Amino acid sequence: MKKRRLAFALVELAIILVVIGLLLGVSANIIGILVQRNKHIENINSVDKAIETLKGYAVRFGYIPKARPIENYTPQQEDPVFSSLGTNGFDTHGKALLYVSSSEVANNSTDLCSLTQTSLSVTDKGSLKNNIAFIVISGNLNSNIQTLDTIYQQGELNVDDFPYDFSRPEEYDDIVKYVSLYELQSQRCKYTMEDSTTPCSQITVILSNNIKSYRVSHTSCSSSGTPILDQTDFIEVYKDFTCSSPCGTFTFLDAVNSDLNKNCRVFVNKQGQSCHISDI
Repeated sequence: MKKRRLAFALVELAIILVVIGLLLGVSANIIGILVQRNKHIENINSVDKAIETLKGYAVRFGYIPKARPIENYTPQQEDPVFSSLGTNGFDTHGKALLYVSSSEVANNSTDLCSLTQTSLSVTDKGSLKNNIAFIVISGNLNSNIQTLDTIYQQGELNVDDFPYDFSRPEEYDDIVKYVSLYELQSQRCKYTMEDSTTPCSQITVILSNNIKSYRVSHTSCSSSGTPILDQTDFIEVYKDFTCSSPCGTFTFLDAVNSDLNKNCRVFVNKQGQSCHISDI
């Protein structure tokens, strides 16, 4: 009986060791998956932080810093823009983020509120997106930036459109985020528009009969005609024919915010001692 019991003990021990080995193997796989998942999340956060920093700069100053030329991308060296802004320009693998800026928005002599379009576009999973202000890209887990101007579905095989780090077509896993011109304008310029609506480059102002004269952006006084505001203009309206007794001053942005139906026409009416702007 003792020999038989010893035999059973050895078999049981062997089974236990096999089970422990299986559990260790499964645990190692799970740990590997969790590590990759955490790295993926960290890379998303790195891109998000870069995006928010650039958006904050644009809203404050009216333009974005100019990215280094795309052909000068170096995986080991971050774009100087990020260090100048005091934010991290690397992903969690220590590879430099790719920052692409539109030439129109990265023009420090032009406020982005005066723009109606940009030349930067991207194809996002088959859908063309125009009027992009800037793009930030991480090569993610494979440390290989695969995106030039097309964003693919995650997991698509044999992709590497970006030739400036190294050529290695493989499963697509880039993290790509972009910001449109109109998103920046909605924050800096206070536009209230649908995403699909292009902001007006000019606004026609219809004046009520109670408004006797007006002046557009320091031009001469007028009591006839229909004033039109460009994006940098404002209009002063008056109760008398000689541009005296002021009734109100309205900027182009005031007009855009009041133009709810987006037909680029607004109405200014005198109510009591003041004037008010509304949609038409």
